[in-house]
Amino acid sequence: MFSWRSTWLAGAALFTILMCAAGPALAQPVLSSINSDELTRSGRLVLLGSGFGAAAPTSLVEVDGIAAWFTTWTDDRIVAWVPESAALGLADVQVITAAGGSNTLPLTVRMRTSDGRVRWTFEADTENLWFRPALAPNGTIYLHSSQGFVYALAPTGALLWTAQVIWFPYAPPTAGADGTLYVGSIDRIYAISPDGTIAWEVQDDGAQAIQINPTPGPDGNLYGAHDPGSTGFGAVSLTPEGGVRWTNGGNPFMSENGGSGANMVFGPSSAGGPVDQLYIGMDLTGDNRLYAFSLDGVQRWVIPVGPNSEGAEPVIGSDGTVYSTDFIAAGFGWVIRGFDPADGSDRFFYDGDFISGVSHLDIGPDDTLYYVSDSGHLEAFDPHGETLRWEKFDGDALGRPALSPDGLTLIAHGTPTTGQAGFIKAYSSADGSDLWTVRLPGEAFPAARVVGKDWARYTPDGVTAYMSTSTVAADENDPNSFLYTLTVGTPCAVDFNGDGKLSSRDVAAFKEATRAGDPAADFNGDGQITPGDRQAFKSAWAAGCA
Repeated sequence: MFSWRSTWLAGAALFTILMCAAGPALAQPVLSSINSDELTRSGRLVLLGSGFGAAAPTSLVEVDGIAAWFTTWTDDRIVAWVPESAALGLADVQVITAAGGSNTLPLTVRMRTSDGRVRWTFEADTENLWFRPALAPNGTIYLHSSQGFVYALAPTGALLWTAQVIWFPYAPPTAGADGTLYVGSIDRIYAISPDGTIAWEVQDDGAQAIQINPTPGPDGNLYGAHDPGSTGFGAVSLTPEGGVRWTNGGNPFMSENGGSGANMVFGPSSAGGPVDQLYIGMDLTGDNRLYAFSLDGVQRWVIPVGPNSEGAEPVIGSDGTVYSTDFIAAGFGWVIRGFDPADGSDRFFYDGDFISGVSHLDIGPDDTLYYVSDSGHLEAFDPHGETLRWEKFDGDALGRPALSPDGLTLIAHGTPTTGQAGFIKAYSSADGSDLWTVRLPGEAFPAARVVGKDWARYTPDGVTAYMSTSTVAADENDPNSFLYTLTVGTPCAVDFNGDGKLSSRDVAAFKEATRAGDPAADFNGDGQITPGDRQAFKSAWAAGCA
């Protein structure tokens, strides 16, 4: 009878004979330590030892006998993640190479649990998560890190896969309706399928940076922007299969001093018309310009929006008005402007007596503009009545605010003072009052500390927000940064598996934690796991969440 096991053993024996005949045997891997003796599923696992060699198709890290996703793999250090399917409780960790298996070390596997406002966090193998994640229609979360690693996460926080592209990002990743991920850096853009395989790649030999990643437009095609150098694409449209539809370097020719970190913005060219126009901001040798292109690649207009302004990413009003910040050197300084989408002519101008700048804007359903001025003043401005609705100043340094889909909540990251660990804070869009705060870990300068990056990404229902972070002064030998997943409304304690909804899966997750003796199952908080916890969970789950 045919046996895969006997065939594998015979092949392994032949491989050993051939290796011995060819030269010295490969060093047996030795596992000396792991970063923690207790981690959650999809928790970051750092393995130190010797003889790991270089990563090969047959190289494995196993936890509980299950292969783990990994990124960094050197001869003496590996970074991997606890498999989501690992059983709760005590498990063995082992490194397997062509030379065989290492010794094992014990690890206690725990379930992810929420912590108040924080539903879950994911620890990435990177110094920086510079940009907010992309979000696929099925809820999959995509990250592109400063090391070029790409991560796909389920809404529950489970790591689905990792991949690596050549370089770090200059702009946030984007996702298509079918879950395809689009990332880019320097002169290449990649389409990555929902299973983590690269579907296609486009190289722009003349590009100096991918400034806006391919973004699905209203017609289903992809639109992006490259710093064209002298011969690159500039504005570009691709088919979903990666074919180049058109390119336009702009007039005047586009140029960007560094990465803009912008998202693609679409809007109508006239009030009440279809969405048929896209906007690209470029810092043309210290003088920002905002370009408007049709979906077939015709440049409709271009206007200056001041040196080093946030005009790279405008927002669009209900009547198509294009709102952007600007810097006018002669007599005004920083201002907010509105432009006619048909020709770029001025519709609106607001001089808020800003001293040191204005953040990117966000816009509400009633066209209220939200922004941070002078680093710490959170403001809401009505462009129709040309009145400042409210201003909030606590002395904190704040990043760009993000408005929730229902228009009720603003989320921004910030720091109390320079050199401090950061925070993520929610404010009422009605008056700027504080709703909640999540403090990020770390100590004051010069110690390592976590700070927020970019702006929040909401789920379409507004229930959940994602915030990327970076770790300042991180250990250069062990870089790490976090994605924070936040409950925007009232946290729900019985959403036990952390997917933002109540279902029988929460009951199953609680039962599994109870059987494993996981401390997360201490639902009534008395320090022990008893039938009382089961009854408390059952009653709370039956009551649901507000």
